[in-house]
Amino acid sequence: MFKAVIFDLDGTLLDTLPSLAHSCNTVLMDLGHPTHEQDAYRQMVGRGISHLVWQMLPEAVREAQHSEALEQYHDTYDQNLYYELTPYPGIPELLQNLAARNIKLAVLSNKAQTYSEELVENIFPGIFDCVVGAGAKYPLKPDPASATAIAEYFRLENSEILFVGDSNVDMMTAKNAEMTACGVAWGFRSREELLEAGADYIIEQAEEILDLVSG
Repeated sequence: MFKAVIFDLDGTLLDTLPSLAHSCNTVLMDLGHPTHEQDAYRQMVGRGISHLVWQMLPEAVREAQHSEALEQYHDTYDQNLYYELTPYPGIPELLQNLAARNIKLAVLSNKAQTYSEELVENIFPGIFDCVVGAGAKYPLKPDPASATAIAEYFRLENSEILFVGDSNVDMMTAKNAEMTACGVAWGFRSREELLEAGADYIIEQAEEILDLVSG
């Protein structure tokens, strides 16, 4: 049914919430601000690092301290990129199975290009055909330009691609690119959010993607 799958990274392939929360809270402590519970960051991530740092700061100091906090975040996250980082259950096996079926695979993330490439290359070596992150000349999701560029790189129609993600941003990206939107129930956001954003499918386990791809 589908000839390619585009995956979001954070909350879809990798549980990066501990590393993101730890880095953010380290910066907040350094700046003398209260920290957040890890689960609170589920609603802050997904629209890029700048937005995450803006959201984590107390509202009263966002304008004044955003640039400083963003610089500190980069330094801190560089040192904590792999902090308690794990692939979600079944993901490594799923990717191997998809590759064995000659399904083209891509990662499309609002995480910075350098971080996205490093994580994908180190944790899923030799699996993905391309990785597109923030800063790779395209607007951030949910703008469809990056997803469409991946389709063009694969020489496929957008309709031949399954887009898999864990947030409303991912579902909106898929819809804006006229791709099929598949939400994952194990990620950072709720099933309700995924449905409201237009998910065509919601899956509970990674291997369910094999059934969708085979039709």
